[in-house]
Amino acid sequence: MTQIPGDDPVKNLPILVGVAQRTVHPGTPHETLSAAGFMADCARQAAEDAGAPALIDQVDAVHVVNILSEAMRDPPAEVAAALGIRPLLTEYTAIGGNSPQWLVNRAADNLAAGRSQVTLLTGCEVMYSAARERGARLNPAAVIAALETPMVGDTRLGSHPVEIDHFADLPVRVYPIIENALRFRLGMSPGQQRTALGGFAEYYSRVAAGNPYAWFPEKRAAADAVRVTPDNRMISFPYTKHLNAVIGVDQAAAVLMTTTRVARSLGIPEDRWVYLHGGQDAHDIWFLSQRPDLAASPAIGACVGDALGQAGINLDDIDQFDLYSCFPCMPRLAQETLGISPGDSRPMTLTGGLPYFGGPGSNYSMHAIAEAVGRCRDDRGAFALVTANGWYCTKHSAGIYSTASPTREWTRTAPGQFQESMNLPQPLEIDVEPRGSLIVDGYTVWHDREGRPDTGILCGRTAEGRRAWANTRPGDRDVLAAMMTEEWIGKTGRIVDRDGKINRIEF
Repeated sequence: MTQIPGDDPVKNLPILVGVAQRTVHPGTPHETLSAAGFMADCARQAAEDAGAPALIDQVDAVHVVNILSEAMRDPPAEVAAALGIRPLLTEYTAIGGNSPQWLVNRAADNLAAGRSQVTLLTGCEVMYSAARERGARLNPAAVIAALETPMVGDTRLGSHPVEIDHFADLPVRVYPIIENALRFRLGMSPGQQRTALGGFAEYYSRVAAGNPYAWFPEKRAAADAVRVTPDNRMISFPYTKHLNAVIGVDQAAAVLMTTTRVARSLGIPEDRWVYLHGGQDAHDIWFLSQRPDLAASPAIGACVGDALGQAGINLDDIDQFDLYSCFPCMPRLAQETLGISPGDSRPMTLTGGLPYFGGPGSNYSMHAIAEAVGRCRDDRGAFALVTANGWYCTKHSAGIYSTASPTREWTRTAPGQFQESMNLPQPLEIDVEPRGSLIVDGYTVWHDREGRPDTGILCGRTAEGRRAWANTRPGDRDVLAAMMTEEWIGKTGRIVDRDGKINRIEF
């Protein structure tokens, strides 16, 4: 084992010592799931995984990832009560799929600085059972209203008001816009894009099929994933149902972190230790509307680059990845940003991805981190990279894991300072009420519940270079059909009227 120079070969290195996942599949006999109880069960399993069941009693910090499926007054306090512990620090995150990795990085800072000794990170969603057993529907506003504890992290809403006005207000409608912009940037035709999407489904679902925690542990053939059928309707072009993240799951995960010094004093076996070699957090230009390139993410490249620098390794040294995969465009965009070839033989997902493994709200990456810890223990000395993403390719976090001992103490540039140092492009000015022509930069066709084309949602630039949004005119079926077979990016439309807050466009 490589030692850090100095009089103490152990130092205060943050490590992950216990991980656990639980998935309660449909049809599995179980008591009614409460979010707090679900997470507490996972925490106890993580302590067992660490080889130290009593470790739970040593937890002095509890961090809980944002939950959408159950209204709770104080989620960390409820988890702590379920575990019978009284931590000194409790935190509850803002909404965002970046949160699990963001928390690991944050916990590492606290542990290295001596602000905590044993930290529990956990999260879950019980959306499936809430809908089936309690008839509950997703109501984020009610969940937030019930909170009596503040949220940590960036709590800003991910959508600009003009985006909301034009129905670019949900991941199922926004990520297809990014997908189509990425297709254009990569020089792909709609047919080539369809082939690539089928390849995504086949590859990721194959991994999920071998994962006992996956919500859909079944392989999907490429052609079946992109073929529109009554069971696989088009949601928002070009994504069919089988290409969308699935939030209606019952899944929980937990991670226990401490330091090498504390782990040794508590007798936690070293074969359970996995080091965080590097981690960083940043965000892109906050609103999609203001990004000059809808299919670019400087923040992903910056986060990963900084984490690699902390670890003292290169991207070629990474043995396995979990690139955040809420929708097919995200791992592809990350690969393009990082310079990873589409034909790279290294694993790009450790779980099977959110459409097939399951997308438990903001907590998916906690499962990816748990998988990374297991892979690192099995392949000692190998490096795993996890990327995590919140909102619409907005908030990003990255972490590098290995059983190999770091060659220096944990330290990183504070995220706020790192954000300020990033060289992001100049944000575009938004024109809320554009007139005249609009050149399309990104778009999708939203379908109704019966799978019929309903509305074209378009994002583009005015003749003056300002960003603007528009929707197609009601009943413009010919245009909607053409938008799904022809290349629509680069076309010029004309704003013809304003319907309330909606700009109407025709071609």
